[in-house]
Amino acid sequence: MHMKKNRYHLEFKLFFRNSSSWIGIFILLITGFAGQYFGKTFIARQQAVIEKAATLQKKNTLNNIDHFGNDIGLLFFHNKFTLANVPDHWAAFANGQRDINPYLISVTMLALEGQLYDTDINNPVSLLLGNMDLSFVFIFLFPLVIIAFTYNLLSEQKESGIWSLLKAQTNQSFQIIWQKFLVRVVVIFSVALLLLVIAMLYLALPPDLTFLSVTVLVLLYLTFWFAVSFFIISLGKSSNFNASALIAVWVLLCIVIPASFNLFLTRKYPVPEALQNVINQREGYHEKWDMAKDVTMKPFFKHYPQLKKYPFPEKKTFSWYWYYAMQQMGDDQAMASRLAIDKKLARRQHFTSIFALFFPTIQTQLGVNKIAGSDLDTHLEFQQAVRKYHEQIRLHFYPAIFLNQSVNDTDIKDYKMEKYTRQQIPNVWTNMLSISLLTMVMIGATVFNLKKDSI
Repeated sequence: MHMKKNRYHLEFKLFFRNSSSWIGIFILLITGFAGQYFGKTFIARQQAVIEKAATLQKKNTLNNIDHFGNDIGLLFFHNKFTLANVPDHWAAFANGQRDINPYLISVTMLALEGQLYDTDINNPVSLLLGNMDLSFVFIFLFPLVIIAFTYNLLSEQKESGIWSLLKAQTNQSFQIIWQKFLVRVVVIFSVALLLLVIAMLYLALPPDLTFLSVTVLVLLYLTFWFAVSFFIISLGKSSNFNASALIAVWVLLCIVIPASFNLFLTRKYPVPEALQNVINQREGYHEKWDMAKDVTMKPFFKHYPQLKKYPFPEKKTFSWYWYYAMQQMGDDQAMASRLAIDKKLARRQHFTSIFALFFPTIQTQLGVNKIAGSDLDTHLEFQQAVRKYHEQIRLHFYPAIFLNQSVNDTDIKDYKMEKYTRQQIPNVWTNMLSISLLTMVMIGATVFNLKKDSI
């Protein structure tokens, strides 16, 4: 036992004596710190915008009352109500899709479908490059350093002639390679855990079950890459072959397959209904101007039978009652295309979840984004929350508009920006199980190679 400890002590010394080892560790630490800084800065900007929006909504409401307070219908034509998708603490760890999906949606009482997809104008170059965060470092950079640390563990011994001497002198030659390998596992895991602890403090991540889940998920992902490296080593090929093969696997798993899969999804489940949805909503509203009022009001009262009790001024050429009913008809007419979009997106998500089971890179990315609330599912839930909020506002203020009440008789001044937060934090047990099984497959293949004595 004492001899074994000495051997490990020696292996650590040899590892840290190599300048390339320190360079690898330094790169991981620097990019890890940078990922935390950029991730936190990105989310801090969004939080600042949300806080500013809360102040502006109140200010804009008071301005609208000053300008349009004499006409309640016109006031609600202009006045906006905002719902914000407040970022979770974990969003700084994994920014996910928060850079492309709107996190702040402001709506008037007009037809909703045309307003729901409004977002900021972004620089396409910055969208292409994406945002750097800590999840990016774990998913894309750590595997590269693992490859750099392990690709020549055996081949270097063979190419220098040391391996033949070792095999001649001892029957435990493989133990030496295994010890070198474990030293690298300990170093990489230590750096990963150090970055996670710093992230807990710097990003204010609560040390709870979620933190433990993400830690386990990240370590399982890194274990998979060690298993891949050990499998390639077990083939007994040259250093050049090992390096080329491992880099090719990294390019496939981290770049080619995710990009190809995204392209495949776009073609398999296209969403032309998105444009059709907006067209249907606009046509459903605009065409009602040239039709008899009954064409609008009958479906409107069928949709909201509780509003029949408010007298409709049929003799008036224009009334806000009729106008808001037309707006609702625009949304109703777009309902079929909206449901088609929801169905397509649900199919995409289902197909993605099955496909990702075979690819740890995608699985880990989906897992951390899901935990962080920066995934597509959370955004779709946020859109549903906007729909409910919009409906609530409409039903609350319709009576005042239809009865042409004074603005002072409403509670519009009390309305402030609402914040959406997820009801529950999802788990990543499926992601963990998937990566664990794939890692075990790689280990099994490695053991098979070693039994064949290919080294």
